[in-house]
Amino acid sequence: MTKNIKLEDFLNNHILTNLKIHPSENLGLYFNNTLDFEGNRYAKQIFHLDLKTFESTPVDLEVDPDDYYFYGDFILLKCVEGDRTKFYSYHFEDKELAEVCEVPFAVQDVGCSEKLYFTAVIKNEDPMGTVVCSNNSPFYEEGRGVVGQKVTGLFEASYTGKAIRVITSLDMDIDLVDFDFEFGRIVFTAYKAAQQKSVSSSVFTYEIETEELRVFTEAQYRIDSVKSMDAQTVFFGGLDLTKYNRNDNQQVHSVDLITGEVKQQGDFIDMSNERPGIVTDSAFSKGSAEQRFGNAYYHLRVAQDRQLLCSVDLEGRWTQLDTGLTTITNFRVMENAILLLGMKGQSLLELYSYKNGELIKVSSHNKWLSEYTISKPEKISVDVEGIEIQGWVCPPLHMEQDREYPGVLMIHGGPKMIYSDVFAFDVQMLCAKGYYVFYANPMGSDGRGDAFADIRGSFGDLPYKQLMSFVDKVSDAYSQLDSENLGVTGGSYGGYMTNHIITKTDRFKAAVSERGISNMMTALTSSDIGYKFTVEYTDCSSKPWENLDKFINISPIMNVNQIKTPTLFNHGKNDFRCHYTESLNMYAALSHLGVPTRLCLYEGENHGLVVCGRPQSKRKRYEELSTWFDKYLKRG
Repeated sequence: MTKNIKLEDFLNNHILTNLKIHPSENLGLYFNNTLDFEGNRYAKQIFHLDLKTFESTPVDLEVDPDDYYFYGDFILLKCVEGDRTKFYSYHFEDKELAEVCEVPFAVQDVGCSEKLYFTAVIKNEDPMGTVVCSNNSPFYEEGRGVVGQKVTGLFEASYTGKAIRVITSLDMDIDLVDFDFEFGRIVFTAYKAAQQKSVSSSVFTYEIETEELRVFTEAQYRIDSVKSMDAQTVFFGGLDLTKYNRNDNQQVHSVDLITGEVKQQGDFIDMSNERPGIVTDSAFSKGSAEQRFGNAYYHLRVAQDRQLLCSVDLEGRWTQLDTGLTTITNFRVMENAILLLGMKGQSLLELYSYKNGELIKVSSHNKWLSEYTISKPEKISVDVEGIEIQGWVCPPLHMEQDREYPGVLMIHGGPKMIYSDVFAFDVQMLCAKGYYVFYANPMGSDGRGDAFADIRGSFGDLPYKQLMSFVDKVSDAYSQLDSENLGVTGGSYGGYMTNHIITKTDRFKAAVSERGISNMMTALTSSDIGYKFTVEYTDCSSKPWENLDKFINISPIMNVNQIKTPTLFNHGKNDFRCHYTESLNMYAALSHLGVPTRLCLYEGENHGLVVCGRPQSKRKRYEELSTWFDKYLKRG
């Protein structure tokens, strides 16, 4: 007998991350993250994967590592403790754990060779107790907190933890790094330290033997990936900002380390490499989703409603592989197979093997879900002035004839992300409680090329028009949907759209706006990416004080007097992407206007609240979401 999803069932989820394969291709490792509600944390356990039998077994350790690295016949475990990091070695054969060294930094990326190389933050300011001062912007960054004058540097150390030296200078702020000891180099990208952080970065190499530091690209590329390919070639995924807009799909470029020539590698590919590309509240990623294998660079691209595994080689030849997974969080290409962590259909994260065109599930960490009845998403689309808007409808479970059920429109963030038919706990929870849940990918969404994603100058109104047409189509197609009792919800950009929609229409009887924006002017100055994101989407190179009308017209707070919809606001207090004052302003205004409203501010949570928030916060969010809709949408 199957069961219905209930609120507390999200605690059963196993989130698999950080897949790594030993160079011998005999064994692999990955994290199994489980939700510890009482401890209010994610408990991580390393699993050992036998690549001959695909048997997974937990590795019992006396330490709780943040990451691990293969080095010879042992693994190096990284344990960050505040501003210090301890390293341990672990041998699989004798199961011996030994402390290697301790360094006085919170280490980020690590490379293991004859010496230890790593990146870490350099506190480039005079510490004054609890006071942090800065001349630079942004003042804080999402997930990092207050950064002040800090920059990330590249370090070299002995395995005793002594003789530590910094390789890079204080005017460089490292972003991405690739340790390539086969060719004796470290490749990285770095921003030039400046009063306002640049959108673009440059590609650098550090030759380990000669200690030579070289720069290859002018600071004209927005770069999101970098990979050393052979003795004279580096690839990077990026955009030439002299030709394209910041939000356009990135292309792979090659750098000739001998001549210095930079060129696009192969054909133009109108698919993005955004991560995460596909929306779900039931998975997050940790670890690499790019790899050099042979002479090709493998990475993920978003296409329509799924992610493809793509590669481009040194000759510029492209391949695209649909593995059958909807979303892929990690992968490793091997000689005879590809290992992937991903989700397909209404299944949670598992480990898969792809070989000879066949996808085989090789783990069963989330087999518990097979005991539950799941609402299967039904694809539906609507034509809006010649543009097809694609979406899905998840019907309520165990529907009775001649009865109507309320519905909830969900709106994704980004806006350059997509919905698909992949499992999401909040969707299934609402379906089990008797709701239709429906969602779509209006213009601005990913997966359909640059032209479809370009909503500059139409940040709110164009998607609003398309979403309302989608709601009309769903209402017409589903006779048991109670079109008089509809709710709307969304997070991040979806939170902005929720705020925008309720200033435009009274169609929705309840709204839940999550970690969204209410004022595009303050978003520009308070968000860690406001200075580059907000200007991009207003299609306006000027700032609000130079072109006030454009910013006012797309700021929901300026039209708050039009709102009659009871609205709940969910927001993390440490959200630096969309500052919590964006929701506070809407909440306070609705309170003044006498509109039913509620604000839930989640201590210690950032912009990732819905996906990777702590278990107690996630439970409260699910509870508040469902209670609010129950109160205003359910009859009787």
